[in-house]
Amino acid sequence: MNNRALIIVDLNNDFMPGGALAVPEADQVIPIINDLAANGNYAYVVATQDWHPLNHSSFATWPLHCVAGSPGAEFHPLFDQGKVHAIVRKGFDTDVDSYSGFYNERGETNGLAELLKARGITRVDVVGLATDYCVKATAIEAATLAALDTRVLLPACRGVGLTPEDVPRAIEAMREAGVEVMEEAHV
Repeated sequence: MNNRALIIVDLNNDFMPGGALAVPEADQVIPIINDLAANGNYAYVVATQDWHPLNHSSFATWPLHCVAGSPGAEFHPLFDQGKVHAIVRKGFDTDVDSYSGFYNERGETNGLAELLKARGITRVDVVGLATDYCVKATAIEAATLAALDTRVLLPACRGVGLTPEDVPRAIEAMREAGVEVMEEAHV
């Protein structure tokens, strides 16, 4: 039985080149992710989507981004949603952020763990944006809180990299949490 899911993190327009909070080379992961979603190796494919109210608390730290209903919050048009079974929106509570697709910073569920468990998923591959923020948080919570066998496929991820150490530190933090970090995407 195939019990592996693909979790695609935050392919919102605002994280793409030209977006309000652009991740360098973010658009380069889209063909890789489309191929992964279509390859038939996953029992379930879920995408997370940053979806903030206009007065979201994260705007004190980050530029205005992914405002619910805005073009910046929508998925990049080249992202093929045809193979996506479910979309989990996150960051929709005004007072608390949610880097992870699983739980917000108060520990309240976004519904992803329950969704995967209901479908018998025990293993996940995590891809998307950004390696040093939402991919890291999602992968660590998948492994530690949701108790899923978790891999991150690095070629299908891009990081913000505010400092040169940010992405390597994120990779190390994921490994320390029991996440397998893969150097190739076609596994």
